[in-house]
Amino acid sequence: MRFTKLSIISLLIFLVTTGCTPSHQQEDDQNLLSEEDNSTLHTEKESQDLQEVIKPISLDEMEFHSVAGWKNNQEILYITNNASGAAVFTYQIFNGQSDLFFQSEHPIVQVMANADQSLFLIHTSPSSYEAELIFMNQNGEVVYETSVASTELNYTWNHMVTSQLFVSSFNEDWTYHTYVIDPKKNSIVKDSIAVPFIQWIDETSYTTIEWDDSTPSLTAPLYRYNGQNQQEALVANEVVANTNYEGYITSIELGNEEGDAAVRFYRSDGLQKVGEMPTRLVSLYSDWSIPYHDLDVKNDIFYLLEVNIEKTSFSLVSYSIENKEKRTVLENIDNLPIRLSPKGDYALYGARLEKVIKLEDDRMEDLIIFK
Repeated sequence: MRFTKLSIISLLIFLVTTGCTPSHQQEDDQNLLSEEDNSTLHTEKESQDLQEVIKPISLDEMEFHSVAGWKNNQEILYITNNASGAAVFTYQIFNGQSDLFFQSEHPIVQVMANADQSLFLIHTSPSSYEAELIFMNQNGEVVYETSVASTELNYTWNHMVTSQLFVSSFNEDWTYHTYVIDPKKNSIVKDSIAVPFIQWIDETSYTTIEWDDSTPSLTAPLYRYNGQNQQEALVANEVVANTNYEGYITSIELGNEEGDAAVRFYRSDGLQKVGEMPTRLVSLYSDWSIPYHDLDVKNDIFYLLEVNIEKTSFSLVSYSIENKEKRTVLENIDNLPIRLSPKGDYALYGARLEKVIKLEDDRMEDLIIFK
């Protein structure tokens, strides 16, 4: 019995001394854990910030043609031309890695990615009267190629059927042929669409501005054409420009002769208007200057180079289709091309897309530095 009592007393002392940790030690432990958590979060943020530091690339200005656009959210494609030929390179804007993507003995006119960056059209010019169209995948492999006679080309990717490309081929006298090319099907169909400029809606439907060649005008009606039932539907009047994106038909519509205008957003399926952004246009001698623009399809945010009230400079503005909010991103810049990254967090900008805008903090930096 004595042994049992002593054992119980010893056990109680052990439990009391081990179970009652002093409060200051608990605080120290919590502080230690908090410091470790903060250190981990700080390290992760530093790592993320380092990844988002854009590293410009140094190139020979005489050989640099242009930045072609985005290969993915972290890589761009850029073109070089010289006496020995032309090339397309990829460039990782955060770690500075550059790799050869495509090489040709002919000058490269343009490189254009489709809507999901799965295919890349490379337009080369073997002669003044011939265009070579080469289609490549993300791995830099040729999936299809063809050539058409032309002195000038216009092309538009289908944002819904991403392997479908519409091409207008113009001759010197401005007569033309149209083609619908699908590199995944190894197919090219000539003159299935009668008009030279369209914006795709889906596989067979598109919009077109119906200009009256016999009566010059600064605006014209915008129609939707259904390729299945051959029917037209009026979308809007007084239109000066039209660009379509996934889910949306966008039009720039003139309000008056002073250049007051509006960008209007219509649903592709039902043509109902879902947004309207007031803006201004600059008059040229015989038409209106179309401001460069693009749509962040991930977040439904539209970006446009808008002229100021005095019409002396431009600002990059954004408009949320969902919230109906317009804001100024950058002021006192020029009306130059803009190309959003796939996720919509960056934008290439400039005459040769040689700059990059970080849209999160409204900052523009040089992407190309000339030697």
